[in-house]
Order: sequence, then C-alpha cells, then structure tokens
Amino acid sequence: MLFTSPEFLLGFLPLTLAGFHLLRRLGAPQLCAAWLFVASMAFYAWWSPRFLILLVVSMLVNWGCAHVMARLSGFRRRALFVAGLTWNLGILAYFKYADFFISSLDAAAGLDWPLLHIILPLGISFFTFQKIAYLADIHTGLAKPGPLINFALFVFFFPQLIAGPIVHHAEVMPQFRAMAEKGKQRDYWLDFAVGLTLLVIGLVKKVCVADQLAPYATKVFDASQGWYSIGLLAAWQGALAYSVQLYADFSGYSDMAIGLARMFGVTLPVNFDSPYKSTSIIDFWRRWHMTLSRFLRDYLYFPLGGNRKGPRRRYLNLMLTMVLGGLWHGAGWTYVAWGGLHGLYLLVDHAWRSAGRFKLPAIIAWALTFLAVVTAWVFFRAPDFASAANIVSGLFGLHGRGDPITGVKKGTGLVIAAVFVAATLILPNSQQIMRRFAPVLGRIETPQGLAGRIVWSPSLLTAALGAGAIIAVVLFSWGTTEFLYFQF
Repeated sequence: MLFTSPEFLLGFLPLTLAGFHLLRRLGAPQLCAAWLFVASMAFYAWWSPRFLILLVVSMLVNWGCAHVMARLSGFRRRALFVAGLTWNLGILAYFKYADFFISSLDAAAGLDWPLLHIILPLGISFFTFQKIAYLADIHTGLAKPGPLINFALFVFFFPQLIAGPIVHHAEVMPQFRAMAEKGKQRDYWLDFAVGLTLLVIGLVKKVCVADQLAPYATKVFDASQGWYSIGLLAAWQGALAYSVQLYADFSGYSDMAIGLARMFGVTLPVNFDSPYKSTSIIDFWRRWHMTLSRFLRDYLYFPLGGNRKGPRRRYLNLMLTMVLGGLWHGAGWTYVAWGGLHGLYLLVDHAWRSAGRFKLPAIIAWALTFLAVVTAWVFFRAPDFASAANIVSGLFGLHGRGDPITGVKKGTGLVIAAVFVAATLILPNSQQIMRRFAPVLGRIETPQGLAGRIVWSPSLLTAALGAGAIIAVVLFSWGTTEFLYFQF
C-alpha cells in the first residue's frame, strides 16, 4: 500500500499507532518491537505475500550467518562472510538483473534466449544493501549480532522498507532496544507532532508537486521515442519537469519515512539536503540520496582502495563506484550511462581542485552543476539511448526552438517546472523547517536570509493545518501514482 493511499492514512497507520501506544500504556513496551515487526510484515504482504516469504527467509539466513560468523575467526569467518554476501547479491542479481544480462548477451551474440520476465520484489535493492552492510560490520568486528526481533525490525521497519533511507544498523538498533525499556521517559506527543508534520510535507511534495509535474515530463520523453525531433523549449520542459518530479517524489518519500518513524519514537538519518543548491558535483553527492552515497563510500569506494593508492587509482575507484551505483538503480544501460556521467563529473571536479584552479563565481558554479545534473537525468529517465540523445540535442539547441509537444500548452510546462526549480533554491528543506526538534540524525545547516525565519513549532494552528492537509491529500490521492524509486 502507498503512503498516500486512504488505506494507509486512514487504516493501517492509525491501527499501528494505536497498538503501539496501547502496549506502552499497559506496561508492555518489550512487545512494541514485535508489534511493529508484525505490522511491517502486513504492510509488505499487502503488495505480495509471496515475496514476504522471500524477505523472511533472507532475513533469517542473514541473522543466522551473523551469529555464526561472530563465533568464528580467520579463514572460516571470511568464507562465511563471502557466502552471506553471495546469498544477498545472488538474490538481487536473479530478480533484478537476470533479464538484463540475458537481453544484453542476446544483443551481443544473437543467442535468441527467451527472457524470464521476473517480477521485481518491492524494496529489494534497499533491504539488500542494509543486510550487506550489517554482515560487513559483523565480519570486521564493528558490530555484534543482537536479538532476532531487533534485527527483524531493522530489516522490515515499514517506514523505510521499500525505498529507504538506507539505514545503518548502529543508528536504529539502540533505538529499538530503548523502545523496550520500561520507565523510559519520552515525549511521544512531541514525536507524533514532529512526525505528522514531516509526513504532511512529504505528502504535499508527492501529490501536489511530483504527480502534477509528471505529465509534462512524460509527454516529452514519450515523444522522444518516435520521429519527432525534440526542440529547445520542449527538451527543457521535459528535463526540468523530470528533475523536479524525481526530487519531490523521492525526497517526499524520505520525508514521509522519517516522519512515520518519528511517530514511533525512532529517528532516521537525513537523506536529502537541498541538492539543487549545490555548486559542485562533489557537493551534489553530499546532498542527494545521502544514505546511498554513504553506503557506496563505506562499502564499495573504501574497500576498493579509496584515495589511498594514488590519484589514478582514486579516479578509477570513483568511476567504478558511480557506474555500479548507476547499475544499482536499474537494470539498463541508460542507468550505467547515468552513473558513468556522474563518475566523469566527479573526476573533473576532483582534478580541477587538485590542480589548484581558481574558484568559479558561485552563480557560474551552480549553473554548471545544475546543467550537468539535469543532462544526466535525461539518461536516467529515457527508455533508450536514442531517446536520450534526442532530448539532450534539444537541450543544447541542436534541433532549433522546436514545436510544442501535442497535448501540452506551449510554454506552460516549462514555466511551471522553472517555478518549482526556483522554489527548491529559495525555500528551506524539511529538516531545516523542523530543526528545533532534531528531526533527523545528522547535521542540519541553518538556512540564510528569509528562509531562516521559516521554523516550525507545535501549536493548535500547526496541528489543524496538518490534519487539514491529510484530509486534502486523501481526497486528492485516489489517482496518485507509485513512487518513482519503487522501480529501483
């Protein structure tokens, strides 16, 4: 079920909250984690009971592997870690990449192998990365295995189960343990108020921004697949609309996930920090999908050698990390190209800094960074390279001004997308608005100027606005679409 659906907002969430707080009031907080685990299984099973079994089995295998690994040493410990890693990557490879590998081999060698048409389990990329990080830390001694119920909730916790943030076990395991402590004093009313506000912010981003911009992007990308040459205005409409749609959709999901977790007294890590304000690609990846960037850095870039083996090896490691990060997003060569573009951007950025070149004026640095990011998003969204090339050519005016796409009023989508881009540059982000109440794990930058005056405080007015927004979203959300990152 979707976070934006009436079934979730008016059914699942109130029942789960009621059960959680009833257990606390009855003096049985040790059952709260178990209750959330059962509720999270029901949440996932709503989509597919068949894949719930897969997730449960995988969770038990990883927990058992961690406990056995902790008692071993030397070669046997490493061998078991490799086995656990192979288990997790094998499941991911089969469900997400089997058809991709078959079609790629078929195209290269003409083997004419039939596709398997495998259905992708929701959230498989996210919960696979979490379990890999857990096993890696057990292997290196940075973590010790704990009770099954805490690990099960770490894997299943419904707010971040499907599309993140990618949570590190050290961030939430202590919070799950604290949840079970009797006499633990916590202001759950404040948690509920903060969480509800973040949920509303995310809902508004998804329903009122992302879903409204989607048609303007879709019409352009659909038209790019035919004979139609995408002109300058249409190309920028499609690229800007998708750039804002993706940001509002995914950061909206992250806001909702963080808000939902906070309603149960759990604080999740920050995942977005106004990435379109970045003045370099390095800065962009410190602000966009921050928990994925952290995972790729700690469990891929550093193990490859990081920057410890000279500049050439550093650049190779950066490129490999970004290409694999692109492939993680989707089983398609356009995703690999998107990752490769960002790898190239990072190489140029690091080389520029290493050479001690002069620092560009902030406005020029921002414009170049934003242009690079938007151009790369075209490959991320396009169904194939021909369509991507069609739109990128349009972005740089190679097809002229062009005609308006059929079904889209001339200039309307471009103006709306540009207004929303401006909003991402001017307005504070969700954690900045809520900064007085530590809404996330991680540092929160205080916005400057007028944006710094937008600060949330709990009151009857904010409660009424939150309740009104929930009702409005429920009325609007009957036709809402799935979150874009569900496909990854």
